[in-house]
Amino acid sequence: MKGEKKIQFLFGTGLIIFLGIVIVTGLFFLKEPPAETSQIKEREEKTDSAPKEGEKDTEKKADLKRLIFVIDDAGNNLYTLEPFLEFPGPLTIAVLPGLPYSVEAARRIRAAGKEPILHQPMEALGGPPPGPGAIYTGMKAEEIRQILEHNLTEIGPVSGMNNHQGSKVTMDLEAMETILKVCREQQVYFLDSRTTAESAAKRAADRLGMRIAERDVFLDNIQDREALLDSLREGLAKADQQGIAIMIGHTRSSELAPILKESYIELKSQGYTFSTLAELREAELREAELGEAEK
Repeated sequence: MKGEKKIQFLFGTGLIIFLGIVIVTGLFFLKEPPAETSQIKEREEKTDSAPKEGEKDTEKKADLKRLIFVIDDAGNNLYTLEPFLEFPGPLTIAVLPGLPYSVEAARRIRAAGKEPILHQPMEALGGPPPGPGAIYTGMKAEEIRQILEHNLTEIGPVSGMNNHQGSKVTMDLEAMETILKVCREQQVYFLDSRTTAESAAKRAADRLGMRIAERDVFLDNIQDREALLDSLREGLAKADQQGIAIMIGHTRSSELAPILKESYIELKSQGYTFSTLAELREAELREAELGEAEK
């Protein structure tokens, strides 16, 4: 009898332990869903919150809010250039060729960690002569080519160029095709300063299957602090809308460098990023390569 009671006791104890294990295990699975189920749920949540097709590119551009400041006319002297070299963020600075301080200005720009580009003089519809090393309408393609190659060598190495004046030349489709062909051969980008609304630079680029950059805002057409701030706000609005704004100023603007320096920290805190034209070009090339790889 004692043996039977012992067996019953052990059986009962084992049953209780077994039921306890089953209950604890059940509670655990109720509290923590299986990893696979949790991962599926997480993927579903991500899918639900993901932007719909057609919205993705717009949101991506709006998130960038990239500001590119191009400062023209370096090379005339060094003292008006210096305040821009002290700017804490990236800057693209365009250097005129053939002037007493052109080469030294380009050297100092590189030493300061900024981006130098060639500020190529071109014939305008009116106003003063564009200066040394200029391109004029009526020039043959070979003459344009020689001028550009000489100026790029003088200011170089550079990653790009933009036009100084040039309202007459940039309206000339044939001249612009020659200029862009040299850019392609020399592996430099072209920024159309858009000194005329009738510029043929974009049409020439399309015909050659090239991409160019275009100016959005001139910052200092009026040499006044409030006017400069208004132009800066116009550029910020464009960056908010299209994800990027290219703004052009000039070394002669005594108020511009202080305004940019004062605004730098505040604009970064508002989500704007500062970039150069070279960085923009590299980003576009990477994007194009990814697009090709996905095809």
